[in-house]
Amino acid sequence: MNEVRIAFPSRLHLGLIDLNGEIGRIDGGTGITLEDPQTVIYAKKNNRLEVEYPPDPAVAKRAYEGAQAVIQRYDLPPAKIVIEERPLVHVGLGSGTQLMVGVAKVLCHLAGRSVSAAELGSVVNRGGTSGIGVASIEHGGFILDGGHKFRADGVANSKSEYTPSSAVRGLMPPPVLAHYDFPDWDILICIPTGEQTAGIHEVQIFKVVCPVPLSEVQTICHLILLKMLPAILERDLESFGSALEETQKYGFKKFEFRAQSHNILQCKDFLKQNGGIGVGMSSWGAAIFAFGEDLSDLEQKARRFLDKNMGGTCFITHANNTGLKVLD
Repeated sequence: MNEVRIAFPSRLHLGLIDLNGEIGRIDGGTGITLEDPQTVIYAKKNNRLEVEYPPDPAVAKRAYEGAQAVIQRYDLPPAKIVIEERPLVHVGLGSGTQLMVGVAKVLCHLAGRSVSAAELGSVVNRGGTSGIGVASIEHGGFILDGGHKFRADGVANSKSEYTPSSAVRGLMPPPVLAHYDFPDWDILICIPTGEQTAGIHEVQIFKVVCPVPLSEVQTICHLILLKMLPAILERDLESFGSALEETQKYGFKKFEFRAQSHNILQCKDFLKQNGGIGVGMSSWGAAIFAFGEDLSDLEQKARRFLDKNMGGTCFITHANNTGLKVLD
């Protein structure tokens, strides 16, 4: 194989499950793989490593460093890599994981090497808190991950403190406990102009608000196990939406909402008041989502709302139940 082009799906991160840690594990999470937007990466064999992304040389540099690490770890031949498409960044769609694990996957595919997304995630330092983005690349659909061991001295892959993925190095992504095909419901995503919580700010929030109350973690687990998962398998939109909205009231998610701007919270309220089901925020935002059988009317209303009040974008997508796609 002399060249390859692969599309990597984005994802919604519905929420972290356990940032208490009393039971000996932390993190854990739920998420949904999206058909669009996606990251498309092209690579062809070359006599030296090159990475191109004209809109942002800093992104190309970051991807280059990840590619170097993968080439060195697996003794792969160099390639010219072109990042052809990329979703909005720092809005909760998992663009960083798509980029870094995507570059790693493309290099392995080009060299005929089969390496799991989870293993590659540890090489390029993705999945140190949430495993949803890494698992989406391989599994697609709805994903439930099992978090990491916590403060287990001398035990491999154990975390010692509450930290976001951006501040974790060298950990394997968490195990996937379950993944299911997600129903073909419309998923409306609105991204209002607003604050983005990342980097140092994100690290500080983890330090201030953790550990979250154990009782709230237990409530989240109850809702996921006996309401959200059955609703997905039974294609019960109302129950799924109810479970999702309830989980977003507890644990770490409520602090993620508190870190957001008025614009983001106003957008969330608008979708809920106009018939959106399962309205919530992906990761730290700014992406706000809603589910429905047919959300075309709500999309038009939301577009007018954004244009009038704050600016931003909105679109309808669906779940991706296959993961990455090798393109012609």
